Amino acid sequence: MTFRIGGPMNSLPIESTRWREHLKQRIGLETTILRALIQWGMAESASDICRSLDEHFGEALEAQTNSSWRQPVRPSGQDRTFVRELLREAYLRTREIPRRGVTQERLHDGLLTGFEELSLEIIQCYDGFLFKTACSAEKAA
Repeated sequence: MTFRIGGPMNSLPIESTRWREHLKQRIGLETTILRALIQWGMAESASDICRSLDEHFGEALEAQTNSSWRQPVRPSGQDRTFVRELLREAYLRTREIPRRGVTQERLHDGLLTGFEELSLEIIQCYDGFLFKTACSAEKAA
C-alpha cells in the first residue's frame, strides 16, 4: 500500500482556499468584537468574553467550515440574553478598575440598560459573519 503525500486524502486544511478564507473571516470577526469591547472600556475582560462567545457560538461557526454548507441559524433571543448576561458579569467583575470618565459613564449606562447596545453590536457581528459566509458559498456554487 502506498500513500501519496499532498493528495486529496492527505491534504491539510491550510491548503484549501475556502478554509483560509474562512479563517481570515473568523479573525476579522474576533478583531471587530475585541475592538468594540475595548472601545466600551472592557479591555480587561475582552479575551475572556471572546472565548465565552466562541464557545457559545461554536457549533454555528464550525458548521461554516464543514463541506456541507447547511443554512446557518440566525442568533436567537437566547443568544442575545446570553451575550447581555456575559457582558454584565464581566463588567461587575471589573467595575472597581479605574476608567476614564466617558468610559465609566458608558459602562454604567450599559449596566442600567442591560448592555443592549453592545450586545446588539456583537450579535450583528455574528449574524453578519454567519450569513455573509453562507451567501459567499451560495454564490460560488
